[in-house]
Amino acid sequence: MSSKSKIKLNRRNLPFGSRNYLGYHSQSDVRIERTGKLRLSTNDLERNANLGTLTNESKRCLRNLAAYKPPKDAFPQPWLPFPRSRCAAVLVALFVGRKGDLYVLLSKRASTLRSFAGDTSLPGGKMDPEDKTIEDTARREAFEEIGLPPDQSKVPLLCVLEPFYVAKELLVTPVVVLILDNTLQPILNAPEVTALFSHPLASFLSSTPPASIIRSEPELVELGDDGTGYRYHISHDWDWDGPPVVVDPSKVRHAKTKRTDRRSSLVSDSNSVEPIIQRPKFRMHQFLTGREAGGIKPVYGLTAAIMIHTARVGYSPSPPALASPDFEVSPPGSPSTSTRIAWAFCRPNPPDRPNLLRQALEEEGLAGKVDWKRVREVAGVIEEDVGPRRGLKNSSSGSPSFGHIIRTRSKL
Repeated sequence: MSSKSKIKLNRRNLPFGSRNYLGYHSQSDVRIERTGKLRLSTNDLERNANLGTLTNESKRCLRNLAAYKPPKDAFPQPWLPFPRSRCAAVLVALFVGRKGDLYVLLSKRASTLRSFAGDTSLPGGKMDPEDKTIEDTARREAFEEIGLPPDQSKVPLLCVLEPFYVAKELLVTPVVVLILDNTLQPILNAPEVTALFSHPLASFLSSTPPASIIRSEPELVELGDDGTGYRYHISHDWDWDGPPVVVDPSKVRHAKTKRTDRRSSLVSDSNSVEPIIQRPKFRMHQFLTGREAGGIKPVYGLTAAIMIHTARVGYSPSPPALASPDFEVSPPGSPSTSTRIAWAFCRPNPPDRPNLLRQALEEEGLAGKVDWKRVREVAGVIEEDVGPRRGLKNSSSGSPSFGHIIRTRSKL
């Protein structure tokens, strides 16, 4: 979103007539002292917050998020810097509900936007030149879209999660914050955001609808799992465009698949005891909000993936291990986020469709810092010279060209 966009107060679109971010869940019984820290640490939470109003689950969630650091092998790395022009951020803004549970702010994108019109999303956008850090990007975008001030004493940082890759060749980093000031008022930028609402964070670990949905739509919930009724959580598997993988046939599950072709099916008989070669798939999740009758779309795709990961980090009973939802997050053989990002950088593209990530590396003078061998290793690929017409070709910068033959390195 452009930083020059005008911000307009639009109280008509606030949930149920509330006049502040926490109005949907009365905060009269929640008193959390403000902190001037750039980031809330676990000590800050114990020393500066009255945690008596929080549930034990919420206390653990905040402590885990405040203490969280991405794995050492997470991107970006010195040998694969991210070009700023392909970086984006979203703000995962949490607050405490009236019963001590944690909620996240979600918004409905305007129907006039060119991309993802009307979708349920988190505030966010691409990195601007004036942004010093990815946290600055997330805070600026949230201020422009919903009026959440970038004041770190009112909205301190909990953690920065690992980046996610999206098909538009963007690297999206979630920034998790906690809203402490319950007097803040939403100021919706009407050309971009038409509604603001909240959803329980813990509900992204469950296939059972939260109590708020059960109360609002009991008849639909009772229809349950008969295939025609209300299903709070569903998922679809999509073909990944990366190299095939060798999969243990006992782990293969025939899930509903989108955007597939006949070539993506198993090469071997799935009933065979021999390892089979399979086109990898990645899973897209969807969660209903209980507001669909009012025109709010479900939480889907990237937003759902970010919320699942945030909840898994927060509600983990034994960090650094992640909490386990009551549904399967990824199908067997699914590429990891790091693998998908590495493949996005080294993926061969036809001449008429340049790789925007590699192009940005060149434009920003970062191509010389990339260790392409390590990138390809993370992507799980090897290269073979199979003749002059199909042999391997590298550009002068060492990045892969369209002539590469990509195959899997490992068995899953």
